[in-house]
Amino acid sequence: MQIRYFVVSSVALIACTGDDVSVATAPDAGRRDATTFDAQPPVDAGTADAPDATLPPALHLLMTQQAKSGELVSIDPMKGAVDGRLAFSGFGFAAGGQSDPFLVQSSADLVARLDRDKPWIVRSSWSVAGSDGVDGGSAYADPVQVIVVSPNKAYVLRFNRNSIAIIDPTQSADGGVASSYVSLASLQQPGDHDGSVDMSGAIFDPARKRLYVALSNIDLNNVDPNGYFQLCGNTKSSIIAIDTTTDKVVDLGGQAPGGGVTLAGVSPQFGAYGGLAYDAVGDRLLVLTTGCNQVAGDGGAGALVGRGIEAVTMKDGKTQALLDLNSYDFPGQMLYVGQHDALVQVGYGPYATTYRWDPATSALGAPLASAPDVFAFDAKSGSIVGPQTPLLPDGGVGTVRVVSVSIAADGGAPAVVVTSPFSESGGFFGNAVLFPGAN
Repeated sequence: MQIRYFVVSSVALIACTGDDVSVATAPDAGRRDATTFDAQPPVDAGTADAPDATLPPALHLLMTQQAKSGELVSIDPMKGAVDGRLAFSGFGFAAGGQSDPFLVQSSADLVARLDRDKPWIVRSSWSVAGSDGVDGGSAYADPVQVIVVSPNKAYVLRFNRNSIAIIDPTQSADGGVASSYVSLASLQQPGDHDGSVDMSGAIFDPARKRLYVALSNIDLNNVDPNGYFQLCGNTKSSIIAIDTTTDKVVDLGGQAPGGGVTLAGVSPQFGAYGGLAYDAVGDRLLVLTTGCNQVAGDGGAGALVGRGIEAVTMKDGKTQALLDLNSYDFPGQMLYVGQHDALVQVGYGPYATTYRWDPATSALGAPLASAPDVFAFDAKSGSIVGPQTPLLPDGGVGTVRVVSVSIAADGGAPAVVVTSPFSESGGFFGNAVLFPGAN
């Protein structure tokens, strides 16, 4: 089995630094439906095309940047070379796992299934724009995660809409449409006036045949006068479940609409960044929340609350606060490795800090001496891999490089995989995912 890593570059996501939350708009929403994927040949086509079951892993990094085009890059870290690139407009991210890889072009409402062995090539694509937009709402649905539950069924979460799209990954389609939708409109809470339940992430439990979905339930219009900070309202973030055999909402016995479990934290992080994790030993969900600012006396942003990690026990829906992050910068990523082993990143890009964390404790551990700006986990080597923008002594930034860093206690210096992986400079990264190729 060939392990592939994913890397993508794109244009503009929700920009979050420090405690601020600013909602981005599509760079060119008017051209949304005309977006095409521009598949480019591999850098070394003769080598990349040659069938070789012993080929080493290849890395894909999703990098998002403020630019006119995005880019998905497939990297072979053993050779230190780029296998191929995929250019696309708008912003998006890569999705991997055990199924075929996907490129989700969020600003264009497109989901593309990529070739398992040449993931810079699009094999099928679907529009998940739907027809359920609301007056005054966002122009685009903003798909934020793809969860494959069977070879012919995948759920696509759409942050700016109230329905989850379902696609059949086995189909051969070029701009096809979703086969069906699961409506969550009845779960919208009073006081949430942006028109959507803000689905942020999900995890599939194959034993229970349930899709557990995190709903932020925030009013995106409820921000401070300058538009930088998400203000707290009277809504509650929640976890709901969907029976994947019937596509019906399951009552979990909680107090949130639909019997959902009410969270103490506010606004779960997007699924592409590890907003949810499953602890098999404790049979519980870990939820990373980004928080909100209380309303100050002048109507501006007051104290930050609701930022941290909490657990939801799958059996009875009970919640437990695990980690308070209200004194830390905006969460970037959570990586759950095992019962006593996890990583929590706070801050942004080259200024981020990645901490070790034992989920059995209520405090972060020591920070890694060096870490990628965004990362995926290679269980075989016990390392995180991804792009890194080095900080220079004068406060500037150096040339982007892809690095591998051991998460062992002693850490160690990063191993440089490749430098200058992207065709454009500047911008900011999206996500990195690992993918097992067919060979």
